[in-house]
Amino acid sequence: MRTWGSNEPRKKRGRTPASTRAPKRSIASGGDLRQYPFLRAFYEHQTEISANLQKFLFLMVVATLLYVFVLGDAGAIKILSLKNEKARIEAEVATLNVDIKALQEEIDRLKTDPYIMEKLGREFYGYIAPGDKVFKIVRPQSEE
Repeated sequence: MRTWGSNEPRKKRGRTPASTRAPKRSIASGGDLRQYPFLRAFYEHQTEISANLQKFLFLMVVATLLYVFVLGDAGAIKILSLKNEKARIEAEVATLNVDIKALQEEIDRLKTDPYIMEKLGREFYGYIAPGDKVFKIVRPQSEE
């Protein structure tokens, strides 16, 4: 009896017609199945895939990879748009930090500088200091 991968020659028997012969089995790994017993079950049930089905499966794999790496939620397009949005937000934060710093300096000046407090009181609230003279400018009423 011949086992898979043995180098013993086959015993010559009478030829059987092609219609009754079992299909030939080949081992794609080029190895001896005695070295890889776990592969026996795989190679015993091995089938061929048609060229059209191979092309279809290849295109499906390419389309899936394209979707995952380019179009999907973690794809290149989404990553680029998020990077652009991050840069825009960082620029806006930098602008707001400058504004915050300027406003904080103005608050500090208002708390410490009496001249600015006096100026704001006169301009916005109409306060007058003791001894100041107030002139009220009255516009003449137009006759209509």
